[in-house]
Amino acid sequence: SVMDALSHQLAGRFVRAQSAAQQALDQLKGVAPGQWPRRDQLQLLAHLLLAESAQSLQNRERRDENLQAALSPQLARSAPEAHEGALLRAVRWAVEDHDVDAARARLAELPQGAGRRIQALRLKLRIARLGGETGEALETARVLAKHRAFSPEASRSIVRGLALDALREAHDMAQLDAFWSGLDATERAMPEVALAAARRANQLASPAASEQDRALIYTRVRAWLDPLWPEFGALDGAQQRQLVLALEPGLAELDAAGLARLEQLQRQWPQNGLLQYLAGQACMRRQLWGKAAQMLTQASHSLDDPGLLRRTWRGLAQLAQERGDETAAQAAWKRAALLD
Repeated sequence: SVMDALSHQLAGRFVRAQSAAQQALDQLKGVAPGQWPRRDQLQLLAHLLLAESAQSLQNRERRDENLQAALSPQLARSAPEAHEGALLRAVRWAVEDHDVDAARARLAELPQGAGRRIQALRLKLRIARLGGETGEALETARVLAKHRAFSPEASRSIVRGLALDALREAHDMAQLDAFWSGLDATERAMPEVALAAARRANQLASPAASEQDRALIYTRVRAWLDPLWPEFGALDGAQQRQLVLALEPGLAELDAAGLARLEQLQRQWPQNGLLQYLAGQACMRRQLWGKAAQMLTQASHSLDDPGLLRRTWRGLAQLAQERGDETAAQAAWKRAALLD
């Protein structure tokens, strides 16, 4: 009857599975404890199959009743492996019910060794994500990746997504710094992660912050983004744009060495409008008017991003005013204003 119940359950015939499992339980009631081999194990499995079928039929009351019977201490002592399986099913059902507390409680009942198995870790990851515990979820995902529970690409995608969530949740620079320090080298090298960290840091550099605090933030941003420059050509257009926007707020803090490096990169990619724009804005911050005008003029012909193109024309207007050319300034302001 237990084997019939299992067969029906696997075949999706849940009502028949319940009937067979109940028949097994009725048969076992009339058997003395020592008369039938593995009697307790059969009883536990019959209750679990009844619970499983009830779950499939959305009958939570019957599911919980049989689950509790399957998890009785007497059956647990006689059939420890089946008991662990019942606990894992209980965790999964609690996750499906979106009951984080119940899922955590059931997971905590697992023996230490069972809690380290891949199936348990997968459930732990789901619980952490369901409960909004991004740090715990990320740590669990790393363990699963180490054990090759996912394909390399899937592991990378899961870790990247969790890291991005954690960065968005950082409330201040101390929390952001702590999370960044907790990332491993592979995670920090992900362009999406480094760009997200820089973007969040710039958001935290509020106008209310002191000039010194903002300078420290911009220094961190440059350090986080430094590894992306050698791979600039491998970044897609959106990532290149994000890189430029992440660096722009801190251009006033860029020293001579940093400016020289930026100009070298621009020469390496001479047709890239984003680098022309960034170099032009950097030169403006250092009052290098001639270089700034040259770079921004080139950018005005290369860029197709309306927002950056508008800033480019505003910069050209300011440069024209700086040299006293009001006609050119008015023309540049008009070009900026006409951009949607």
